[in-house]
Amino acid sequence: MKEKFSKDYPKFQAKIANFVLMQNFTSRYEEYENLFNQMASIAPEDMKEYIQKSPTFLVARNKSLALMERIVELHRSLKEIFELSELELGIKYNYNLDKIDKEIADILKESAFLLHKYEEVSQEGRRAIELANNPFSSQTLQGI
Repeated sequence: MKEKFSKDYPKFQAKIANFVLMQNFTSRYEEYENLFNQMASIAPEDMKEYIQKSPTFLVARNKSLALMERIVELHRSLKEIFELSELELGIKYNYNLDKIDKEIADILKESAFLLHKYEEVSQEGRRAIELANNPFSSQTLQGI
């Protein structure tokens, strides 16, 4: 098992390096982390006006924040896997590259799904802000 792992490891490393390069993994990870930090650092007081005008905004904001937090966690997990040495990977995954491939594929699948959901929820939040900023829409929302 260990011999096969060691024999196949260079191909696996090349595949990971190619993935990281072709998918701009490092810059995407940093982008998601920065976006999450920016979103999390906005004080509720700064959003008070939108929250009052449109409760939908707060729901969308909280959902998008939770989704981005999970997306960052997933990318952090991938980064940790990618940075493991041959020995560390072998020990962690019982010298089974198929097991590692499956875990990476599962993480990427979940991440893609969450990114799609994040875009949908963010769009809801943008619509809520547009409605809150539109004087005619906000009058309608207030029953005028």
